[in-house]
Amino acid sequence: MSIEFFVECDDVARVASDVLLLKYAGGFYGADRVVAEILIAGGASREDDIRPEAGHYALVESRNLLAPKRVLFVGTKDLYDFSYDDMVVFARKAIAILSKERISPKSVTCTIHGPGYGLDPIESLQSLIRGFRQGFDAHPTVGTEQITFVEYNSRRAKLLEETVYSIRISAVTGAGTRRQQLSSPKAGGELSGEELLANFPPEATAAKEAPPSAPKGHIFVAMPFSETFEDVYEFGIYAPVRKCGFICEKVDETSFTGDIMQRVRERIETAKLVIADLTESRPNVYLEVGYAWGKGVPVVFLARKDERLHFDVSTHRCIFYKNITQLARDLDKLISNLPIS
Repeated sequence: MSIEFFVECDDVARVASDVLLLKYAGGFYGADRVVAEILIAGGASREDDIRPEAGHYALVESRNLLAPKRVLFVGTKDLYDFSYDDMVVFARKAIAILSKERISPKSVTCTIHGPGYGLDPIESLQSLIRGFRQGFDAHPTVGTEQITFVEYNSRRAKLLEETVYSIRISAVTGAGTRRQQLSSPKAGGELSGEELLANFPPEATAAKEAPPSAPKGHIFVAMPFSETFEDVYEFGIYAPVRKCGFICEKVDETSFTGDIMQRVRERIETAKLVIADLTESRPNVYLEVGYAWGKGVPVVFLARKDERLHFDVSTHRCIFYKNITQLARDLDKLISNLPIS
């Protein structure tokens, strides 16, 4: 039986399903925490009963406290050790648990793991889908018809929706392998977000699901923590990085829980490349650049045109961009020609 995947922009507690699937990663975070608090406050469960150790699980009836009928907490590694490969295992194990419990939910909801602590949302989505498919292949009697990824952030939800659509189309047509070149910008102007997405279509940014035997390297992005840079990141940096075949990661201070600098250091140390936007001379960006240099990780600089930099970057690669269209085009070309893989 074919399983359909969807994305919905909402709160997981409000989206109806037969089973809501969540992880317990040594603690409650984000949506996991919200749902746990509702269940505990409403008397549906004790806190200790929904804190399964790694490899174990807890299945709870929601008792109409939530839109989903049941909640399945699957114990995993601690949050910051929870990788893309672990997401595959998590999703596969969840289907095995449903089979073991002889539950055949028509609809399952879940969240995307990782974006809050810096992981690439598309890579996370693809990892979960791969794990679910493996689970259904191994347990075909679990009669689930649809899995919906619920994402509260509207910008991220749109990106994930485009990715799910491209995967669905690829499965039907075999599309998703062509590389589309950037078209020329309109005379004197910058392309809109929609036009940039046309230049980096879902099949380019999402690509086809990478097989487990072909792990990708990741590129870490250091840039100001500010909503004004969201378009710069999504269209000017994230899209070309994905198009060039890399995972793109950025730790966001506004949604991070825990020691943010420890997480930044860990992801820089294992990165193939660091992209640093020096616009507005934010101290956190300069600090991350210094750490990357100290660890021998190559750095590419970005800055808005006419930005005054605080040290000489004349011997380092730097893109001074007038607009996002130019940034996306120049960064795509630069990364494509770098000796990294």
